[in-house]
Amino acid sequence: MPHTNYTQQTADSVCNHFSTTTGTSTPVSGRETDTLERPTSSESSNSDESTLGGQTMAPAVWSYGCPAGLACKAVKQWAAGADMPSYTSTVNWDEPVSETDFLYRQQLSQLRQSKCGKAKRLSIFDFDNTLFKSPRANPRLWDQRLIGMLQSTDLGWFQDSRTLSAPYLQYTDDHWILPIEELVQVESERDDTLVVLLTGRSHHAYRDLVLELISRRPHLRFDIIILKETLTRQSPLVSQVGFDTLDKETPPAPLTFDYKMGVVEDAIAAFPEIKEIAMWDDRAHHCERMQLYLDALQLRHAERIAKAEVYHVPPQTTFMDEDNERKLVYALVNEHNERMAAAAKKRVALGISRAGDNEPLPVGSLVMKQYASYTGVFLTRSSRVLLRRHVRCPQNWSSAADHMTLTLGPADPEELAQSLGAALGDSVELIVDSIGTIANAVVAVRVSQIQTKTKQQATSALLQEPLYITVAYNEPAGFRSSYAKNIARWKPLRSGTLVLRGVLGEHILTTASIVAPEVVVDEVKIGGLVCQQWPELKGRDIGAAVASVRQKMADQGVENNEQNR
Repeated sequence: MPHTNYTQQTADSVCNHFSTTTGTSTPVSGRETDTLERPTSSESSNSDESTLGGQTMAPAVWSYGCPAGLACKAVKQWAAGADMPSYTSTVNWDEPVSETDFLYRQQLSQLRQSKCGKAKRLSIFDFDNTLFKSPRANPRLWDQRLIGMLQSTDLGWFQDSRTLSAPYLQYTDDHWILPIEELVQVESERDDTLVVLLTGRSHHAYRDLVLELISRRPHLRFDIIILKETLTRQSPLVSQVGFDTLDKETPPAPLTFDYKMGVVEDAIAAFPEIKEIAMWDDRAHHCERMQLYLDALQLRHAERIAKAEVYHVPPQTTFMDEDNERKLVYALVNEHNERMAAAAKKRVALGISRAGDNEPLPVGSLVMKQYASYTGVFLTRSSRVLLRRHVRCPQNWSSAADHMTLTLGPADPEELAQSLGAALGDSVELIVDSIGTIANAVVAVRVSQIQTKTKQQATSALLQEPLYITVAYNEPAGFRSSYAKNIARWKPLRSGTLVLRGVLGEHILTTASIVAPEVVVDEVKIGGLVCQQWPELKGRDIGAAVASVRQKMADQGVENNEQNR
């Protein structure tokens, strides 16, 4: 399908705030230029940090259309009836919606009285990092394993109300993403548009908080504000260690994607005059899946839905105060461990398992551990300011410009002394002579020399080549600061060499490991005995027989050893 902006009257009217190329839906995150250096004083005495090669940069918003080949193939398969996802509305909208049904369905039913026959368009906005910069787990504090646990329902970063509450959320007006705010205003001023705020955050935990935040922006007017009205506290983590803590009768919670698509289906069923659908979201993989779903929806309603598009909003990251975040994360881990302990006691009480001997933490608990992620030179504040003053980057990229990596993990003290003539905690100087870029990905400067008190130029196999300092990287597009190692072309700095000062140190991250069940090796292989005794058994029947034998041994108190073979 062609990539087109969502109606001239809406997206195009505020497009100048979103991208540098108006009237198109091409992703705009940066443009390859000869240099990203700031102009010298003779060229410009008033350079703008948000410019890139003379081009004004702003948070980009673009239509996430059908990926060539992939989406169209999937839609054709769905059209042929091959596993087409469908969340068709089951509500009879001609009858009053029950008070026990979802709140958003009750609100849709009420809106039909004023909007039915008028609503021709459906505009849906995500909340987190689409409209509002919500704090995320800081990768400078936690490794990716622990961040994954935090972002899932294991530790529940996005299910715990504290992440949007003081003191953990230190609210300012800068949390709002201005271009999307303006787009919401444009959409809400149209009589023919149903404007919805739709987030996967828990209705129970977050509704009052989200409503309070929205109330601080009186110009933001939504017809409905919808949060996920289902249980979300599940723990996929414990499945890794062989048991589930949920009661069997607890219904599984739908994924955010499934819930949002169900809302779309309810909305177009409640308002049959809707002909156009637009959604804005910050998660690229959600955008792709939602576009595929809307393409399939268009095929199912070809006579009615004329346009259905998803717009990707490059996320803008913000973090909590580091001390507050540490307190919160350790609290989340402790609460998780308390749930695991309660589940373990319940299993013992039900006779599912026996109480373990000398177990400080039950199975499924988390143990926190710190480790040195890398060793490097960490720049002083004045050097960070100096570097950022000389090198400019796109406004919505993530800023780095704070260290140079020497080696991954901890460095050997003897090798540091031999190669650098320095130890952890010593001050060093870095001579920066060049700048390098990878278009739409990363900006870095090259370090030509490391000077210490005892050595004017330090080199060693310990040091990674080339030596560089990442200045900024395009995190919204999925790049990391380490991508700068792929820069092949370096150009001399216009301003000449820079001397940056820093301190040798280690970057410490915190991770978490799962307490797993003790693995007991059987002296006698039950499976082998079963196969000898009943050679006619195959596949699953062997497993069933082994389980039966183990159960009988446990019931009769028979230990697995050679004496009892």
